[in-house]
Amino acid sequence: MICYLPRANTMKPFSGIIAFIAILICLSVAKAGVVSVKVRMTTGPQDPPSTTFASNTLKLYAIFKTEGAKAGDKIRGVLIAEDVGDVAPANTKVLETILDMEGDTDAGDFSFSEPTNGWPVGKYRVEIYVNDELVTAAKFTIKSAKKKSADEEEEESGD
Repeated sequence: MICYLPRANTMKPFSGIIAFIAILICLSVAKAGVVSVKVRMTTGPQDPPSTTFASNTLKLYAIFKTEGAKAGDKIRGVLIAEDVGDVAPANTKVLETILDMEGDTDAGDFSFSEPTNGWPVGKYRVEIYVNDELVTAAKFTIKSAKKKSADEEEEESGD
């Protein structure tokens, strides 16, 4: 990042104040970029990562790992329905959660429970922000759940 400071001789009465403000702005912008986040989508904290899930998946997790997070940093997960057909307009924000960080984590997570009528089939993403700066996103797809055969339904009902 490059920060430009005004020339001191062009604004002599205010040059010290302007330079100080410019330095503060540069430092605050630089701080925002020092946290990195890696994220993976899964059906549980111990489950393998995936980019495709069934529409009847009970819970989805965005498991994340941070580097450079400090106590007091805020990490925000935003679930967005990119394209779910007629169910919702493109890029609809579905859910947003904010967590207060206590420092770096190897196993932070945002979880999203299955909607009442199942997940609408389509494309989604989870955006991860640190202190209001977008740092990464994970894209995934929801596909129709396989229909159970009559034999499988009988086994579940105990017949």
